[in-house]
Amino acid sequence: MITGSFLGLPAVFLLLSSMPCIRMGHDPGTEKHKRFLLGGVLIVILALSAIMATIWYPVSTHKETTIVTFGYSLYAGWIGAAFCLFGGIVIVCCTGESQAFMENRFYYSSQGSGSPTHAKSANV
Repeated sequence: MITGSFLGLPAVFLLLSSMPCIRMGHDPGTEKHKRFLLGGVLIVILALSAIMATIWYPVSTHKETTIVTFGYSLYAGWIGAAFCLFGGIVIVCCTGESQAFMENRFYYSSQGSGSPTHAKSANV
């Protein structure tokens, strides 16, 4: 669980920094694609370590005492780890190729809007 805690913040930072709306210098699309995949792999490792920790606790507790009731926090840990695993697998498997990663970017241009009623026209 400690491994999952330490891997969570860098994974989220990598995923957020590889979003198309964030620019960090003159990064090409392939560098952002590598960061995106690395963030997804870190999320999968985080999920596997969380699953291991949340399953290890009830198994070891059940061996020591047979009468054990598990609380909502353990169930929340299972659900959170399952969602992290699902999200990490989706990120890793569905990213596409690195050449097409940044292909569909839309930029706002200030050249000729074509609309005379536009709020930033010269008549305002």
